[in-house]
Amino acid sequence: MPDVEMDDVVEVLEDFNRRREERLNSQDVAVNPALKKKSNFQTEDQKIERQKREERVFWEKMTKVLSDKNHSVWRALDKALAKYYSLLVDRQNLIEETGLLNQQNEELKTLLNQYL
Repeated sequence: MPDVEMDDVVEVLEDFNRRREERLNSQDVAVNPALKKKSNFQTEDQKIERQKREERVFWEKMTKVLSDKNHSVWRALDKALAKYYSLLVDRQNLIEETGLLNQQNEELKTLLNQYL
């Protein structure tokens, strides 16, 4: 499976859903030719309402893309990665603090050598 950038997730899901719907519609039409689309003589309100229904159905389907097991795995992974990120940030802060302490130590050494 190809890697998907975070910005492209919605587009990929829409494409997946569109292809799936086309496949299902073509199967339905093959079984029952009477299901072919009728003419599009609809008012603007009907078109808007149909679009809203389609969007609602689309997003309902997107909530079921992952099974409960996969969803719990992703939640656990997210939680573990958040802890790991926190650990890395703490480590970075400690490294910076160590660098500052080393710098102060060198300054104190030079001051001590000047007094001696």
